[in-house]
Amino acid sequence: MAVSRSDVGCWIVKCNPSVWDWFGGRAVTGPDPQVCESNWSMSPASARPALVRRGDLIALWVTGPKNPGVHEIGVVTSDGVLDWPDGFDAEHAVDLEKIAAPCLGVEFTAVRLTPTTYVPRSEILAAPGLARCEQIRAPRMPNPGYLTPDETAALTDLVAARVGAAVLTQVGWGRGQCPATTSDSSTSTGSFAPGRNR
Repeated sequence: MAVSRSDVGCWIVKCNPSVWDWFGGRAVTGPDPQVCESNWSMSPASARPALVRRGDLIALWVTGPKNPGVHEIGVVTSDGVLDWPDGFDAEHAVDLEKIAAPCLGVEFTAVRLTPTTYVPRSEILAAPGLARCEQIRAPRMPNPGYLTPDETAALTDLVAARVGAAVLTQVGWGRGQCPATTSDSSTSTGSFAPGRNR
């Protein structure tokens, strides 16, 4: 299925803790969410990275059995995707072979959520506006996935209830703000191959 920018409210990048140790490398240990500079990898096997633009909304979803769900939300600050010929950050790698493989990357300013403010997968499943999102329907889709504008609004509400709307505005998130839907109408080919979810 082809995906155009008008379909996208925010991009989803996924961290697989069996490949990279999110909880050892980036998880917030204090009581308050942190605004920070972040980055993540995207699959060169997907056509979607070519659609990513500076100013797009983005969220990071940690997979696996430990605290799966959305742990960062932010806004893209790089000029689209970047070429990472040496792969991703190896410091907290679990699978060094996968981490070292060439990939694409994206940089973003994010609110990094805490163990009490992240949005659990179970709550996303229970939310009428998110229960059919792509990450639930097709969890093995290579990075990036996406939420529709309506799904992005539903996620915004869930996070705002946890951290307050003022925190979200620091990273460009607000009810009805979906930059990815307004920049252009480019379309990906839809030819996605199974890929790594770092």
